[in-house]
Amino acid sequence: MIAVVHMAWVPGRRPLDYTAKHLEHVLALFLQETGERYAEASLRHLPIPEWDANLILVDLDEEQPRGIHGVLYGTPFKGDIVRVAAFVVSKEHQRKSLGGQAWDRFCNEAWTKGFRHVQLEVKADNLDAQRFYQRRGLSIQQELVGYYQSGLGYMMRGPLESPHVEKNYSPEGTVVPHD
Repeated sequence: MIAVVHMAWVPGRRPLDYTAKHLEHVLALFLQETGERYAEASLRHLPIPEWDANLILVDLDEEQPRGIHGVLYGTPFKGDIVRVAAFVVSKEHQRKSLGGQAWDRFCNEAWTKGFRHVQLEVKADNLDAQRFYQRRGLSIQQELVGYYQSGLGYMMRGPLESPHVEKNYSPEGTVVPHD
């Protein structure tokens, strides 16, 4: 018998308001998926506002308190630019269109708040993430030496996707034409 897992992106609170268990989940997720080790205080005090563009990936079948299997944290940056402060999905849930779903929800929320551009940082050796962002219109703007503990990073920026454009993503993250 195959177990069906019901994963969903739900609004997340500010890291400042996380329980110790949820902080532990997110710190472990960053370490496991990015190799970056962050202090609890660093995560807890990220300047992340309370808004619907902050998302966490949970298994809806898990009893409360649910584990966190992915996060997307966004924060207003400058003018019409919104910044992705963190975006990570656990390996077991990658390549299932979940990242694309989170990105679309993030873009929709940011668009309704008046943002028209998005900026983020990505590790230079994370080619999958770079391709994900490039498919969504972002491009590398600058090298970031010393930004990541484990090596070189890039700052990427691009237009925010309008919520009025209907998209469908394959499990590989490519856009599937809509009939």
